Amino acid sequence: MNRDEKVQKQAAYYVTRLFSGELTANEEREIQKWRRENDCHEREFNAMLAIWQHSDAVYRSTNRISYLKRSFAFAASILLTAITVYLLVNALPSFLPASQKAQRDQIVKNEVHKPIIMSKTFQSSVGEVRKIDLPDGSEVTLNTNSEIAVMLTSEQRLVKLRRGEVFFDIQKEKSRPFIIDTGKQKVTVLGTRFTVRKNAAEDSIKVSVLEGVVEFDTRQKHTESRTRLLTSGDIATYENSKISLTRANRNNQQPGWIKGILRFDNAPLSEVIEELNRYRTKQIQMGFAQQEQFRISGVFRLSDDDSVLNAITATLPVKVHETEHAIELSKK
Repeated sequence: MNRDEKVQKQAAYYVTRLFSGELTANEEREIQKWRRENDCHEREFNAMLAIWQHSDAVYRSTNRISYLKRSFAFAASILLTAITVYLLVNALPSFLPASQKAQRDQIVKNEVHKPIIMSKTFQSSVGEVRKIDLPDGSEVTLNTNSEIAVMLTSEQRLVKLRRGEVFFDIQKEKSRPFIIDTGKQKVTVLGTRFTVRKNAAEDSIKVSVLEGVVEFDTRQKHTESRTRLLTSGDIATYENSKISLTRANRNNQQPGWIKGILRFDNAPLSEVIEELNRYRTKQIQMGFAQQEQFRISGVFRLSDDDSVLNAITATLPVKVHETEHAIELSKK
């Protein structure tokens, strides 16, 4: 076995473990380390992910698929099942007469109606951080001014994110996926801990993975489906019909807002004010341009409204004037 074959086999094994539902924290760290060791490791790993995620890639990747089949029969069987389902649901209807299409659609529709375990809407007010325990053992934490609709059945766990930001700590279940629907995008949980933030004003979605594996699907009407598999430390932002990927500076840490704090590291003043206003009914307004020239660093408690304003006035040439309806910042 040559070096390329060894790399392919290792990548196939790691992808199989990711989707097994039994990935341990040590294995996850091992996978991340292996991917960073060499560009060819990362390239082959992504190739194996593409095979797993896109059934039509199977026929164009016979060499790599052979490793999946030979070495990991379990993974290959799942992949074969996925291809079969894909063909039944998506390919065959184009060859069916209208009456049979309608019958097929009715069967699919009826299949959705499973026994409902929970159907409930949860909200948080401005400035509130709210934790919710779900019947399956999962925990969701709503950040300020957020809303979700939860639907749990015997075969699926679905959360519709209507607005705001939510931290998910999901109980693993092989047979019952956990799906977050943001309206235009879909996030499927293959692991455990992550956040999803919906910015309605900018029509953007941000997914940050702390631990485990998350599948981010940006399928929209009249556009090609784009799916990305995110692992620990990945941050994906979908905006203006494009996905950008970055890596977190600190892995495996809960967002500060869960503990009631906000952390800024040399952040532009405009960005700081925008974030603060998410937690305030009385908004902070800036009466001058070029706010990016001013930057703020520090950790501030959400319960102490004055701490950030005091830091701003102490470190920047800015003064504060409070009116009945707003807090105004101006240059000294």
